[in-house]
Amino acid sequence: MTPHTRSSPAPILGTVLVVGGCGFLGYHLVHHLLADDECGPVYVLDRKIDANRHVGASYVLGNITDAAALSALIGKIQPRTIFHAASPLAYLPRRREHEFTETNITGTECLLAIAATSDAVDALVYTSSVDVYSNPPHDRVSETHPLWASGARTTEYNRTKAIADRLVRAANGPRLRTVCLRPGHMYGERHTQGLVEVLEMCEGGRKLFRVGNGENLMEVASADNTALAHLVAAKALIDSSRARGKVDGEAFNISDGAPVPFWHHIGVIWKVARGDDALKDVAVIPAWVMIVAVYIVGWLFWILTLNMVQPPTALRRTALEYCIYSHTYSIQKAQQRLLFEPTVDHDAVLSQSARWLLDRQQYSRVSTPKKD
Repeated sequence: MTPHTRSSPAPILGTVLVVGGCGFLGYHLVHHLLADDECGPVYVLDRKIDANRHVGASYVLGNITDAAALSALIGKIQPRTIFHAASPLAYLPRRREHEFTETNITGTECLLAIAATSDAVDALVYTSSVDVYSNPPHDRVSETHPLWASGARTTEYNRTKAIADRLVRAANGPRLRTVCLRPGHMYGERHTQGLVEVLEMCEGGRKLFRVGNGENLMEVASADNTALAHLVAAKALIDSSRARGKVDGEAFNISDGAPVPFWHHIGVIWKVARGDDALKDVAVIPAWVMIVAVYIVGWLFWILTLNMVQPPTALRRTALEYCIYSHTYSIQKAQQRLLFEPTVDHDAVLSQSARWLLDRQQYSRVSTPKKD
């Protein structure tokens, strides 16, 4: 008898393993799993387990690429559901870009191989990203839009996440049911990537500036909405009556369902850092000026460092594209099949997130001993 023909035990998700559960999304995902009556014991596997922890979850130090240790762990805890949320941050120094291949490709292949041969594992939910979609700008892109090719000239994050997305969907079968979720730009408490850089713009009374007309939209996904989508998708994989239509082997865009202007998003953060008057004196840089600057800086770094060092994050092509282009994605498929209904409270949640990070930075400055 295969795992999917036996009667479903209670709770439906059974024992759960969250790979990458100490990251930003992982923290929120574990929080929601622990609060869900349909979830059994929660285990977290991560390379660093000294932060973003919850009382009630069991934490295991390890690496997704360590096949022997991963196999032993799955054999020991017998998870019915696996969430794969492990990935390096989108922006890494050139010397560390090998980590994208190691985690997003090799690690994903390793996890899929072990899960597919386990008698316990029924469902695997992979955290992909809307950044897997090729050639922005994007306007209400659906899941049928082409992904970056394996040899595409884009960021290593985008390229390797697109490969992993394909691997996970291709691994779907009668022994292991898989699904890929593609969140928009995530935000929420404990978010740091991108938020740190925006807050740095406010330090020392620096002049704030906007690029372009400020009308370009960005698809946003709160961590809570994204975590809840993961739970809904996992339950639908195990019990098809929880969905309306095919879920296994599919991909779903996930977001708040309410795109916001990119510069409104930035402005909310600025106001937390500098107060309500922060937006009264913002300089505007024409888009074409920034385009020229980014390309010149990119070529200079490529020539002078032999492509070993990348430009500052704010002067990279990906950052430029978010500053001037729209990136919106339809969640109609998730709403129809997964019955996913997000809640929308962007400004309040983002403000809270920015305040949390500012408080954390202030605490670090106060608690760090001064050197003689």
